[in-house]
Amino acid sequence: MKTNALLSLTLISLLAGCGGGGGHQHGHGHHGHGHGHGADEPPPEEVQISAKAMQQFGIRVEAVGRRTLQPTFTVPARVAVNEEATAHVGTLVNGRVAEMRVHLGDRVKAGEVLFVIESQELGAAQNALLKALAAVVSAQEAEKLAQINPLTAQAQAKLKSAEAMIVLAQNPATINAAKADLAAAQAAAVLAKNTAAIAQTEGELAAAKPPVAAALQLVESGRKLAADGALAQSELQRRETALKTAQAKVQAADAALARAKAKQDRDLKAADAAIAAAHASLAQAEAQQARDLAAARAKQAAASVELQAAAAKEAKETAEARNGLTTAEAGVKQCRNQLQLLGMTAEEIDAFAAKPELSPRYTVRAPRDGTVVEREVTQGESVTVDQPHLLMLADLTKVWVVMDTPPARAGALRTGLALTLRNPANGAETTAKLNYISPTVDPETRTVRARVELDNADGRWRPGQFLTALVPTGKPAQDSLAVPSSAVQYVDGKAVTYELLPKENTFRQVPVTIGAFVDGWAPVTSGLKENMKIVTHSSFVLKAEFGKAGAGHDHSH
Repeated sequence: MKTNALLSLTLISLLAGCGGGGGHQHGHGHHGHGHGHGADEPPPEEVQISAKAMQQFGIRVEAVGRRTLQPTFTVPARVAVNEEATAHVGTLVNGRVAEMRVHLGDRVKAGEVLFVIESQELGAAQNALLKALAAVVSAQEAEKLAQINPLTAQAQAKLKSAEAMIVLAQNPATINAAKADLAAAQAAAVLAKNTAAIAQTEGELAAAKPPVAAALQLVESGRKLAADGALAQSELQRRETALKTAQAKVQAADAALARAKAKQDRDLKAADAAIAAAHASLAQAEAQQARDLAAARAKQAAASVELQAAAAKEAKETAEARNGLTTAEAGVKQCRNQLQLLGMTAEEIDAFAAKPELSPRYTVRAPRDGTVVEREVTQGESVTVDQPHLLMLADLTKVWVVMDTPPARAGALRTGLALTLRNPANGAETTAKLNYISPTVDPETRTVRARVELDNADGRWRPGQFLTALVPTGKPAQDSLAVPSSAVQYVDGKAVTYELLPKENTFRQVPVTIGAFVDGWAPVTSGLKENMKIVTHSSFVLKAEFGKAGAGHDHSH
């Protein structure tokens, strides 16, 4: 083409100018040959290049050596993140990003805060837990109240009294009827003065008063909480009903105490009558003993029935209270589970329950060490749980190099195969071994994907970077003399190289026989010997110089 011709003319002109004149001074080094020769004279065997031209055109000379050449084919490759060492970061709550702590390229440690979300959803779940905890407290109080049943204690006292009367009625009076009657009457008087009913009812009254105070406190605190909107009206009404129930029990205990004292008076009078009767007649005492025994047994039976009824009622109320407590505790567990699903840890939930202050800020932390390679979220942006890739972390200390190999070449691939990776931007190379070969052909690219893993602690391999992979074809390697492709030129269709002679910067053209190029190197089968010094870079300059010199000999001046 015209452009190539102009470049050739420019190069020849530059080389001619380096010598500064004609004859030997212009750098051709023809040794005994002048211009103006006839067409029958042979072309020059040697050409001398000035040191300035050597430096200007980057002419490099190296010794010919042996090299093991492994036939390869090239495959396009690219650097990618290690997908097995990446993490896509999303959110477990809906909300708005209040703080953004990291940026693209930042390196983070596992557990480090990435961003913070303000979430109404999280605040509502925390509030639900507070309500559930309050329900547990109420249920515990209800269980305690259910276990305090005055009817059961009263029935037990009556049963004991009846049993005592039976024992008293069965007391034999064989020695002296009158003495027996007197002793029985005196015992009845003592019993009347020290009746257990009064003590029992006093105990019941004392036991009934604390629940009133507790219920009153719950009502007062409930009214404050209800006024603040932290307690449902239904719960406040339940507390007020419990207070009225407790107050009714106190009134009942007061009435029972009055009845017990009245009964004590009656029992004392009866005891006095019994003493008088004992003095009156032995027969009458024996009859009275029989009647007392019958009455005591009747009271025992009635007290047993009353006790069974009271115990059944107590058991029912206790079971209902315990069921309420179980339900309330299940509600707490459900609320805790919901908070854990929203990202709070068990320790954070415990701390919140101990100090209940709503904190609807959800902190997103790094699930692993890595570098932020993607970021799809900014401060102030609304995010949802349907966005799983708000951030992407990748461990870049090891990267993948992915190659797409044509199926016709895929047969040469095998796990553990050593290959060369070359960076076309700077010519840097490294070796690696295949660690994965896809068992399928990609339906879009119609290629077989393979990859290697590279250590990247220094960060020189960047995901997205394009490389060239030199993959062995599977043919055996050959050991031979070899020269780089830049050392070979073609003259009249034949390969030649340029040998450096002992004279300063003087070269001769050497025809060579070469084989097929392998990774930029040509195996030499004839024409060169080991350790010969030849031009390996910018050999085209020598070709141009020899061509110019030869042209000068082919024409008369």
